[in-house]
Amino acid sequence: METIHFKTVDPVSQDLLRDASQKGIGLNWERYEKQQPQDGFLRLGLCCPYGCMQGPCRIDPFGRGSQSGICGLDRDGMVAAFLLRLSLQGALETMALHPGLGNIEIAWPAPLASKAAAVPGETGGQPLPFAEILEGFRMLARPSAAPETLVRQAIRLGLLGVGLHGQAKPGCAVRGIRVGYGLLAGEAIRIGVTGQIPQAAVEALREETAGLKNPDVHLISLGDWIPAGENYLPIACTSGETETVLSSGKLNLLLAGDGTDPGILALCGKIKLSVISAANNAGTTEILKRARDAFDRRIPDAFTPDAALIAEGRVNLGNKDVLSALKNGASARIALIGGADTLLHSLGHLPTELAKALRAEDYAVASWGDAALWMMKQELPVGVLDAQEGPLSAVRTLAEAGRLPSLKGICFTGLRNSREFTLALGLAALGQKVLITTPLPLWGSEKVRALLRENLAVAGGILAHFDHPVRPDGILDWFLRS
Repeated sequence: METIHFKTVDPVSQDLLRDASQKGIGLNWERYEKQQPQDGFLRLGLCCPYGCMQGPCRIDPFGRGSQSGICGLDRDGMVAAFLLRLSLQGALETMALHPGLGNIEIAWPAPLASKAAAVPGETGGQPLPFAEILEGFRMLARPSAAPETLVRQAIRLGLLGVGLHGQAKPGCAVRGIRVGYGLLAGEAIRIGVTGQIPQAAVEALREETAGLKNPDVHLISLGDWIPAGENYLPIACTSGETETVLSSGKLNLLLAGDGTDPGILALCGKIKLSVISAANNAGTTEILKRARDAFDRRIPDAFTPDAALIAEGRVNLGNKDVLSALKNGASARIALIGGADTLLHSLGHLPTELAKALRAEDYAVASWGDAALWMMKQELPVGVLDAQEGPLSAVRTLAEAGRLPSLKGICFTGLRNSREFTLALGLAALGQKVLITTPLPLWGSEKVRALLRENLAVAGGILAHFDHPVRPDGILDWFLRS
């Protein structure tokens, strides 16, 4: 534990990690360490993504082993297909997130329309969701398309992902949010909520628990931004800290929705924390009874967080509120920094240090996701954007206000899923300067990286990425040069 600062910058998290280690409770960090070194072929994109069932095939990055798959696919085709597969998966995740949008034409704000039209492709016109997705599936059915075609289709799917997000308008302009370990202070029945929970279930629980006293009943999100009335559910921790919070013994029940990590459920079994799946449609009466029973059987824990460790803020969703959050950049430069926790970096270090450095350079900063929660916990004066839309609401608002030139860069400090990668790719296709701080599986082919650069440059966009985890000063240098 002498290197615990490499895991998280939060002193409370560090104490909880030490406590879990002393109790013999393995968390996500232990699983991460046992995975090292991770698959180098996948890191480079040199593991074939086609499902031909004759592989899997790999290509030797050093040129000493196989240089083509069984079908004859070379490294450029393999990496390009890997890029398309990620983009296709992200587009599908976006459609699942907004199922009511259907097969619609994408409407762009006027300043972005010309950039969207510049995206290269053989079909022409505005992309239609089903047609573009089916085309992506067709290209990944069997290796036949050239790398140039695969890269173009990946970019078109990225544009589709951004367009679909842009059609879904938020229900209210501003939501309140509270975050921090102080939510675990004091005596209360605490129901942790994680994953994708049906909105009706959240509202039913809120209504049922609103007047309960002696003890109070608190609904607490574990890293997920879950709308609750005009606000979000209070968030105790970022996604990377979820298992750390569970190990504290401060929760009495976990309500798990779609997308809950298997490691979270396994940990609940080890520590005897009751879990109810949101898919089981359990009634509020059963949920509250099981939570109260667990509270009555609890064993007092030494972890007593300070009640003051709670940060409060407002999440800006509407155009007027986004502009208000970025008012400090009216005369100069705006930076958007956000994304999910990644164990490649010390949790919280990258977003907070970068936000401080950029504000010192007179940038206005807005954030989303886990990065925004870290900035809030350190009480940094930044704008907070909706976690699902990420930077898209800010880009759209700035475009409509004629202030898009003020936006100097968009930095994803971590990617939680393929949807976020597709969003980053689509924003670059719309002419934005985008940086992803975690390695992308593109370094196995110089040709594919060049094709990606050339296609994005048509609209003036950049998708920068590294073959290694990057430090805050490297990202700051990128922003200053952009």
